[in-house]
Amino acid sequence: MAPRISSYMKSLVYVVSPNDSLAYARNYMMKKEISRVVVIDNKEIPIGILTISDIVEALFGKNYQKPLDSILVNEVMTHNPIIIEESKSIKTAALLMLRHRIGGLPVVDNSGKLIGIITKTDIAKAFYDKFRKKFIASDIMRKDFTSAKPGHSIFYIARLLESDPAGKVIILDDNKKLIGVIAKKDLAYAQLPLSVLISRGKDRYIKTKVPDIYKDKIVSLRMYLVPIAEDIMSSNPLVIKSNDDAASAAYLIVSENIGVLPVVNENNSIEGIITKIEFLNVISKT
Repeated sequence: MAPRISSYMKSLVYVVSPNDSLAYARNYMMKKEISRVVVIDNKEIPIGILTISDIVEALFGKNYQKPLDSILVNEVMTHNPIIIEESKSIKTAALLMLRHRIGGLPVVDNSGKLIGIITKTDIAKAFYDKFRKKFIASDIMRKDFTSAKPGHSIFYIARLLESDPAGKVIILDDNKKLIGVIAKKDLAYAQLPLSVLISRGKDRYIKTKVPDIYKDKIVSLRMYLVPIAEDIMSSNPLVIKSNDDAASAAYLIVSENIGVLPVVNENNSIEGIITKIEFLNVISKT
């Protein structure tokens, strides 16, 4: 019998109200180290999902000029979320996540009341339990990963994150050597724009002297630095060898709370990546 949702779902669900501010929800998610919250009404019925992607869109999309404390959760959340019952199978959950391109499903009882949540991380746990020594990393890895250089601006990185199926960007140097990874949470939780530079010990601006032709004198001009990929990336990421057990990748992703695991060959050159989507793909086909 295929594993049930009830065996892997989390009963503790982090929730917010549709009338909470996006600033509150973002800080709450940062504190709890989570990438989504369920939005419920006063009867504990799920009415929406708020994710890292929604926060990134608010920071860099149509609402970018508005402060987060002036945006309500209801304005940016995904309404009418896809839900699932705890009696359904893990395979059904994986299929729904792939079909709708989502990372989590609120679990409800017969009355529609929220009783838990099943996420891609829980599917990764199921993969580790059920598929040990059945695949190696290269069997399931994605070869067409998204990459950028450390000097690319965060605005370029934001576009790459939005277009990548897993919302991950691999940072390579000029020699194609792996030096870091960026996930949507790195962008959403960064204190942008200047505090990132300050926290990295960098100058906030470059000060130069330029002539003022109207006042006929030399004046100081501040050129503020734009945060770049290396300012927000996770450096020295964990990796897995291409011939290692794929279940080991699932274990690392879950235990280390990471979203992407680069796959390298014997020369430590990157060949692909494994994300939680790869585990969904396998489970949805078995």
